Amino acid sequence: MLQDLRLTIVVENSASLDNSSLYAQHGLSIFLELNFGLESMKLLWDTGASSEVMLHNADALDLDLCHLDLICLSHGHYDHTGGLMGVLQRRKGRVCILAHPDIFAPKLKERPTLQYIGAPFTRNEAEAAGAIMLDCRSPLDLAPGVMTTGEVARLEAFEKVEGFWTVKEGQYCPDCMPDDQALAINLPGKGLVVITGCAHSGIINTIRHAQKITGVEELHAVIGGFHLMGADDKRIDATAKALQNLDPAIVRPGHCTGQKAVCRLQEALGERCRPLTVGDTIQL
Repeated sequence: MLQDLRLTIVVENSASLDNSSLYAQHGLSIFLELNFGLESMKLLWDTGASSEVMLHNADALDLDLCHLDLICLSHGHYDHTGGLMGVLQRRKGRVCILAHPDIFAPKLKERPTLQYIGAPFTRNEAEAAGAIMLDCRSPLDLAPGVMTTGEVARLEAFEKVEGFWTVKEGQYCPDCMPDDQALAINLPGKGLVVITGCAHSGIINTIRHAQKITGVEELHAVIGGFHLMGADDKRIDATAKALQNLDPAIVRPGHCTGQKAVCRLQEALGERCRPLTVGDTIQL
């Protein structure tokens, strides 16, 4: 049974003025230390946008990447996968990487111009560097009380995936981001902890999907990117209201959430809501 959980924010868009040795960069990476009593687990959730920043911050925070038990990738965008090759070089030895099968599908955006925004390496390059790629669309148990969500059901009308494109069978088409997933952790005595990458599926969809697959209704914490940057007031207000109704004790938005949305969530949730910065440690 999971006894305690410690998260360290390795890569994030913003850094605290309290630690000038850390680099801020658009992206996300979270180092998780899970204690099961006689056993423990070190899990890396995403790897930021570059090996340089990922490794620099990990060293500054004295995090042991050499003995990682598992790496999970939330989706295939560069700002969540870009530091992987550096982590694999540091790890020295084969390590399992859990991701959706579409992680290496073409990832594109059109504005301001057509740009590739996918992983800056191929599957073959990752495997040659020591990755054991575990492709999985469905939820997967990683340890007692710890699982990935797999593909997230899209049920909320106000949460839509827009602005991303891909190529399928020679056709240019919208990317609905089926590879987007989160971590769902049942913390005994406290409730459900949901850790996201970007929550492209919608942060409320992601939480409700996590509740369904775990069977845990009580929401304790939501941490990660909420992908509300650029969202209109209607969607931000609907998200804030839904989070109020879900009533988590801890809300830590970051990365792609956007300043306007963070301010609105703080208005709705008060001191329970605090934005992420590089170097933050969260003990649950």
